[in-house]
Amino acid sequence: MNFGFLTECYVKEGKSHAQAFADTFEQVDQAEALGMDSVWMVEQHFRPWASILPSPMLMASAIAMRTERMRIGLAVQVLPLSNPLRSAEEACMLDQICQGRFDFGVGRSGITKFYNGYNIPYSESRARFDESLDIILEAFNNDTFSYEGQFHTFHDVIVAPKPVQQPHPPIWVATAAAESIPALGKRGLPLLLWFMGNWFEEPLKAYRKAWVEAGHPGDPQALVRIPAYVGETSQLAHDEPKESTLHDFRRLIREYGEAGDEQRAARAKYDHEHYDEVRETRMAYGSPEEMIDRLGEFRDRMGVTGFLLDLNFGGQIPQDLVLNSMRLLTEKVMPAFK
Repeated sequence: MNFGFLTECYVKEGKSHAQAFADTFEQVDQAEALGMDSVWMVEQHFRPWASILPSPMLMASAIAMRTERMRIGLAVQVLPLSNPLRSAEEACMLDQICQGRFDFGVGRSGITKFYNGYNIPYSESRARFDESLDIILEAFNNDTFSYEGQFHTFHDVIVAPKPVQQPHPPIWVATAAAESIPALGKRGLPLLLWFMGNWFEEPLKAYRKAWVEAGHPGDPQALVRIPAYVGETSQLAHDEPKESTLHDFRRLIREYGEAGDEQRAARAKYDHEHYDEVRETRMAYGSPEEMIDRLGEFRDRMGVTGFLLDLNFGGQIPQDLVLNSMRLLTEKVMPAFK
């Protein structure tokens, strides 16, 4: 099982942006030292009260220079907001800098505020994503290529440097649409999912079936993002992340009007569900023993191959508690899955 640490470079209330970066780097350093498998970054825009990560690729480069072992992933780069040729170049360069440890997670996001800020109609997001992914794959798989599409046209371009990983870094695709999952299996693309209940259990079965029927080598891969917290006791695991979790729920409710239909539907219950119910159905909070059971259930029932654990969901958990949660995770939970 892949145990990844996920960060949005959260901004704590009353703290500076400089402190947010310092806290994030300290968390990354500890994740590397304690043996976590990977670190993943989430692209965010125009939300300085929540997180400051408009360029996860740039952040990944900084992390590459302070780590030697962990894989470094994007979860995700929002492809429709960037020039796909530039994205391909930067992905190849980053793979060189980190010596082949890069995982290229891509998606289109459901937050329309991102698109409004860049003056891109959200209604074009799916078409732009599909075209951008096609261009990136062309850039990865050809020395010289040309492309003429609805949004982008390129003639006789060469992407350099070439990546360390051949034919290219793994491309992970994030989706919140159940109907899209089997098609990604048919294409042989690994998945990034956000846990919001058990909605993807049946689509994942179809994904694995499509992967095998298409004849792709190896086993299908699916990582799931889960808000997670390991406390010394069950009660502490309930109490310590509570205010930060509720802080995030309130923020999500405020942003309903900025979300696409898929995200809005998935989050529609946040203002009605009690913290305890949400904790039981949408989070992985618990003592080390409870976490082993909880994550084991996800693995066995859904067939996921790893976790992207957001150990500071809501971004307001004190730094010492975040670091202690990570220590408990690596020392007392991860060994049960290795």
